[in-house]
Order: sequence, then structure tokens, then C-alpha cells
Amino acid sequence: MDKISFKEFTKLMADNAYKSDTPSTGSFELTPLCNLDCKMCYVHLQDPSVKERMLRKEQLIPLIQGAIDDGMMVALLTGGEAMTHPDFWDIYMYLIEHGVSVQVKTNGILLNEENIRKFTEYPPFRIDISLYGCDSESYVAVTGVDAFETVTKNIRAAIDMGLNIRLMITPSSFLSPWIEQTMTLARSFDVSVNVNSTLLEPNPDTGRHKSEFDLSNIEVDKIMEMKKEIFFPDYSQEDKEIYGHSDRPDVSEKGLYCNAGRTGFALNWDGTLAPCLAFPRTVISVNTLEKGFHLAWLELNRAIRNFEIPEKCHSCEYNTRCHYCPVSHSRTADRHLCDESVCAYTIERIEMANNDNNTENKGE
Repeated sequence: MDKISFKEFTKLMADNAYKSDTPSTGSFELTPLCNLDCKMCYVHLQDPSVKERMLRKEQLIPLIQGAIDDGMMVALLTGGEAMTHPDFWDIYMYLIEHGVSVQVKTNGILLNEENIRKFTEYPPFRIDISLYGCDSESYVAVTGVDAFETVTKNIRAAIDMGLNIRLMITPSSFLSPWIEQTMTLARSFDVSVNVNSTLLEPNPDTGRHKSEFDLSNIEVDKIMEMKKEIFFPDYSQEDKEIYGHSDRPDVSEKGLYCNAGRTGFALNWDGTLAPCLAFPRTVISVNTLEKGFHLAWLELNRAIRNFEIPEKCHSCEYNTRCHYCPVSHSRTADRHLCDESVCAYTIERIEMANNDNNTENKGE
């Protein structure tokens, strides 16, 4: 019998899911509530009425079962802080018992001894823990809460128990003074680390604005170079992989190339179905409480396949090297236009990758 690696298997499954528009991967934003108050969070709400309006297990589980029936094999539980949802463990165990590979995203505060024990008994595929600083001062500056000692203690305990942990770092203007120290601390845990290169525009009802915490392109570039130095060689090829390839087809008039709405979906805390967690709800979204999961997915998938790509992309010389994304172009996506500042930055990165490749080729 021929054998393939797990990576090859997952790619084969993803390719087949894409061809058949099967919702194989779902993100479940269980709640917009959180026990931190991160100043750059794109989803966190403080409205107490949310507790009454967010879906409980009686509403969520039928939607989850609908997704499983339609082909879901992988699920991400997120928030806000997913583990603050009163039915978190019921939802988690339902997924585990139905053979779904589960990934949990958390800030680590509730990853205490009891919950680590439960995860150890019924392991998730991975737990992503956000690391918001390198000490108490940075944690307060970014999150408004001095949770540093609690979080780092829980990270160590989870690693010691053999759980698959990945640390997540989100650079912002609030974290900037401590970004190098935070990455160095993350490296010391000897687990996988992801450093985000972009920030999301907060949902309108949060009252936050990206301009309040955004970084300049120059600052982002410096952080990405710092990331390469700290985590080398793990991330040394990242820019080339993102901007240096040219195997995408020429841009079509309709349809997005990514997996959002083709193999993946995001279910919002109030039952809104979107192509991905960050996708602007004003551009594409469907109410699952009215339609149920199956019909909502069909409508969502149809909208993605028929999404009109900006006309500017059709004649752009970089259109095989750039993926138009309504998330990156969130300020203009509802009008099917490009955000000129995003285009300029992407072109700059592509040209830098070209120069790096040319330099390496000459060296050979």
C-alpha cells in the first residue's frame, strides 16, 4: 500500500474539498466577551446584553452537526475568549466525540490545572495561546490586565503535560516597546510561534479603529526582519513563499482564490456565517438561524464564487503574484475596489522578493 505523509494527506483533502466546495474547516467565534481588554482586538465587546444574545449549545450544536453532515473535519474554537463561554466544554466534547479535529485559541488565563487535565484526557489537535508581552508592564499596556505570571505559568504547565502548544504574537503600537523581548520569551518555550504581520480592522460595534494601534509599513518590515533573526531558520523563507511565487492563475472576473467560503467558514457568536473570521460582514454574510447551516453554506459559497474582483486587478502586472483579499482591502471591499495603500505595499514586497531571488541566483 502506498503511503503519504500527513502534510501530503491534508493537502490532498484540502484540494478535493476545494474542487467540491465542501466546508471541511470551520471557525466558531463562540463569544465576543473576554477576560482581557486588548486595545487592538477586532472583536471584543463589553456590552452586557451580549450574554443573552450569543448562541448557547442548544443553538450551536445543531449548526455544528449540520457542518459535520456537510463535510467538516476541522474546527477552531475562538472568541473573544472561547473558554469563557458557559458551554465551552459541552461544545468541545461534542466535536471530539464526532471525530472532528479541534484547535482552541485562548489567551491562556483559563488554562489552569483542571482544564489542562481535561485537554490531556481529550486532546485537541493544537492549542494556540496568545502572548501579549514579556512582563507585567507590557501585559497591562496591551491588555489592561496584569496576567503575565498566570499565562506564562499555564503555558509551561500545558507544555509539560505534552499538549501541542503554539504561541501567537500580535504586534501593535501598544506592544512595540517590548516586541523583541516578547519574541525572545516565546522562543524560550521551544514550541511553534506565529508572529502576525497584519492587523485587522475592528468590527464596527467594537468602537475601536485600526488607526489607533496600527503600525507603519516600515515598522512591520523591521519586526519581520527581527522575527527572522530570532526564529531563524524557521521563518527565513516566509516572504519568498508569500510574495515570491508565481503559480497563481491570472485573475478572473469573479471568485476569490483562497479557501474562505470554498472549504472554510466562520460562524459568528450571534449565528452569522461568514467566509472567514476576519471577512467584512457587510460584504458577505448569511444568517444561519433563519436558514440552517446547509442552506446558509450554499448561499455563502455561491456569493464567494461570484464575488466580483476589482477591475484594476485584471490588468495589473502582478496579478499572478497577488491575491485580492476583501479582508486586506476591508475599507473598499464593499465597492469591489482596491485599497491603493495595500496595493502599494504588496508591490513593494513582491519587488523585494524578486531582488532577493536575483541576488541569490547571481551568487550561484
